Amino acid sequence: MGSRSRGSSRFRAFTLVELLVVIAIIGILVALLLPAIQAAREAARRSQCQNHLKNLALACLNYESARKHLPTGFVSQPLQVEAWAWSTFILPYIEEQGLYDKLSPSETFQQPVDATRLKNRNLADLFAAKTDIPLLQTPIAVFRCASDTTPSPVPVPSGCTAGGCPAPDNLKVPPVCNQGSDTFERHFTGLYAPAGFQPSASNYIGNKGMIDTGCPGMGSGTAGSPWVPLQAACNNNGIFFGNSSISSKSITDGTSNTFLLGERDRYCLAATWIGVRNPFGADMWSSNWAMGHTRDKPNSACTGSHADQDAQNLCTEGFSSSHKGGVFFAFCDASVHFISDDISADPLGGNDRNCTTNKLDPVTVRCRSTINGATIGVYQRLSWRDDGETVDSY
Repeated sequence: MGSRSRGSSRFRAFTLVELLVVIAIIGILVALLLPAIQAAREAARRSQCQNHLKNLALACLNYESARKHLPTGFVSQPLQVEAWAWSTFILPYIEEQGLYDKLSPSETFQQPVDATRLKNRNLADLFAAKTDIPLLQTPIAVFRCASDTTPSPVPVPSGCTAGGCPAPDNLKVPPVCNQGSDTFERHFTGLYAPAGFQPSASNYIGNKGMIDTGCPGMGSGTAGSPWVPLQAACNNNGIFFGNSSISSKSITDGTSNTFLLGERDRYCLAATWIGVRNPFGADMWSSNWAMGHTRDKPNSACTGSHADQDAQNLCTEGFSSSHKGGVFFAFCDASVHFISDDISADPLGGNDRNCTTNKLDPVTVRCRSTINGATIGVYQRLSWRDDGETVDSY
């Protein structure tokens, strides 16, 4: 009995071969499960991103309910200074009333820029005062998509000046768009913003429309005027642009057929919620810090010179996302839809401003289905609020 008891207490150890087999099996299981886990995580991030976009769209509509129009795209004025954008004005509607009160943004340009102004301030006032600049770097979760990797605040290359920025260095965000000899790094340096200023990041921008040509009135205003003389000629055909005050009733194509907001991620240099950099006139490139146009498809390539708008795709002025195959857009009825990269789109060159819905233009100039004989793409039509041709499927 005693001998059997001693024999039964002995355990057989794993051999080295058995141990390696077990480790290999575990490794295979992990390799099989990891993609599923990553896919589940990305699905959760996509869902959260979609929800953020929905909340921002609802905030815009709540703003409209209170003010009878959607927030202005940005506060435009003849001076080349930094200005608030639509995203600042909806802060009270996304549970950021405290931050809004500290910023005290004016929805019209206050002459002149004044560092001592405490209420109804211009964005340039805060930069001039310097003390409240940290408020402009406040991270706001609802403006961020979890799939995006843009740091907040948005890094910019060292050595930026009012004239531009050098190529990025190793300590900052690497160039995410291949610009060839033209680095074109988005930066917020301006007349009042300090060199190298890094604004709080955002992944959601307003739909300015399809037009991508310069405003013919820019720079022709005077210091005493709150606007350029050719305002009507500078307006875009989307929802947000300089001093815009679009209401739902003016979206005659239908709120369910018109873009309100869309995504832009690190690939196309993201955005910010604080405003725009040095716009003068209604539609300068610097307005792309808070808005985008539909000249090019979502997630377009980013090559060539920024100044030569017909020679390349510039997604830094448009929409992009980290979600495979397309971009989320919030429509003007606050519904959110995933728009495929393969959506029908025709950039039509620079989208000449002759193709506008400006009521001052002759009927013969205002285009509908074509520009110079070319058919306007579905993507562009979804950004145009009142072209008269609704889009039922996309």
